[in-house]
Amino acid sequence: MSRSSQSRLAASRQAGDRSETVVLEELPGTRYVPDSEVNHYDAIAEELIEPSAALPFVGIVVLESGTPVEIKSVSVVYGQEQRRGRFQPRRGQHEALLESGGVYLFAICAPHDRDLIAMKVVPATQVDHLIDVVTNGWRSAGEDRSEEYVQFSWGRVFDPSEILENLR
Repeated sequence: MSRSSQSRLAASRQAGDRSETVVLEELPGTRYVPDSEVNHYDAIAEELIEPSAALPFVGIVVLESGTPVEIKSVSVVYGQEQRRGRFQPRRGQHEALLESGGVYLFAICAPHDRDLIAMKVVPATQVDHLIDVVTNGWRSAGEDRSEEYVQFSWGRVFDPSEILENLR
């Protein structure tokens, strides 16, 4: 891996870690799960969590205690062209969430400070449908990375009007 690839990956990882912290602070009833404990999700629901205006759910009515939660965050825009951020689930992670009845918590953050703009909980089974229909399946991460991934814009999970409303 080139030095520039490593620095982009490191910056991306740092932004993701900051976003996880912000999301977990906004989501009572969850417990952070370090990679040393479990590598396929970031948190676990420790109590029943219900949807709210700040945290809508798709395809489920409650988040039960014990449910694994993988936090995926993106910047609302990136690059000079200000394109919508893209979520990148990994195949092994996704399959583990499917097996355990887990969910994704998708978060959209401000570009630089990673302030939270919007969140949404989506079961892994719903994301499985999105992967099959929208992304044309899994992609190779390259020679130096073994795990496959998919990539899709936050516009596949959130209605743009939701995000514009939160930016005001």
